[in-house]
Amino acid sequence: MVSLFASSAAIAMFSALMLLTVDRNIYKSSGWVKEKKYASALGWCFAGIALIVIAWRIMMI
Repeated sequence: MVSLFASSAAIAMFSALMLLTVDRNIYKSSGWVKEKKYASALGWCFAGIALIVIAWRIMMI
């Protein structure tokens, strides 16, 4: 169970980094403003979820 939370936090953090760096830059250069905003919002949500899971995991140790 603990390994599942740790791996899901790692996947969420990786997804957040990809959304915030790669996808946002692609949409920005293409001129897709709405998609850039969605990628940014979704990236920050994934980062928040990952940080919550990591904090919960640390508190349970």
